[in-house]
Amino acid sequence: MNDSYRIDRRRLLGAGAAAGALWAVGLPSPAQAQGDYPSRTIKIVVPYSAGTGSDALARTVAQGITEKTGKTVVVENREGGGSLIGTMAVVKAPADGYTILIAANPMVIVPAAQSQPQYNPTRDLVPVAKVAVIPLVLATTPSLGFKTLRDLIAYAKANPGKLSYGSSGPGTSSQQEMEVFKQAAGIDIAEVPYKSTAQAMTDLIGGTLTVFPVVVPLVSQHIQSGRATALAVLDVQRSQLLPDVPAVTEQLNAPGYVPSPVWYGFVAPTGTPAQVVNALSGMINAAMETNEAKTRLTALGAQRIAVSNEQFATDVKIEYDKAGALARKLGTFK
Repeated sequence: MNDSYRIDRRRLLGAGAAAGALWAVGLPSPAQAQGDYPSRTIKIVVPYSAGTGSDALARTVAQGITEKTGKTVVVENREGGGSLIGTMAVVKAPADGYTILIAANPMVIVPAAQSQPQYNPTRDLVPVAKVAVIPLVLATTPSLGFKTLRDLIAYAKANPGKLSYGSSGPGTSSQQEMEVFKQAAGIDIAEVPYKSTAQAMTDLIGGTLTVFPVVVPLVSQHIQSGRATALAVLDVQRSQLLPDVPAVTEQLNAPGYVPSPVWYGFVAPTGTPAQVVNALSGMINAAMETNEAKTRLTALGAQRIAVSNEQFATDVKIEYDKAGALARKLGTFK
């Protein structure tokens, strides 16, 4: 036995003894730490400003988990870059389940338009829980006289470029879904980016804007009053909030066309242990069943969903590929 072996052996024994001493006084071993999860504060990062739908839902879930488990959950707003800043904060966080992200469509759409994205949502983040969707409604100004989606498609084909649609700009669900719909239908409708959905809605009602893909809560009262016409829900099924409005796939049969509603979900850094992901998923889904969460969903115009994380991962992959293909076709891929 040489001297270096004795030194290394003493170091190993010393390290083991030190670790044993720490565990003896009550500090957890790595294995125990996972079993005791959560043992400290969980942080939910919101990649948008306070008061947004993501922020409201994150705070509702944080409150629900705290009330049900007694564990503290805090919300941190890290807005900027179309959700990039907040998302990167979570991608770079330790994969221990104590920093998670409330995500929506831009988490997938933003990096899909870049040749060298800072993160890949299918590789750098793992699904924890997909909890809600808000359908987009394809609304038109009543002055056009359209009654069905087929009316819109027929007019657009006969009058290319004469219709315009409002969007929130690149990297957003409204632009993504409208451009995918246009391709599927084979029509040309010009995009008009808006800084405010309220202004777009005003222009739609006034007839300045002809088409607007908009979330249900912002348009439902105008549909009921007759100031806007709903032609389709941009989803594969009808909305519980507008049961009389057909899903787009009921009226448009185009191979490969799969619309995506606005969705909310929670994700964690890749490498987060499976048992921690399962624990988080259980806590989040339990919080989503509280009366507070149900009231919040109603206020947001959202529908509760509960899908497996395997399906959530598949949805992200499909949407990521679709967004990348669209960016290349539109010439916005960088």
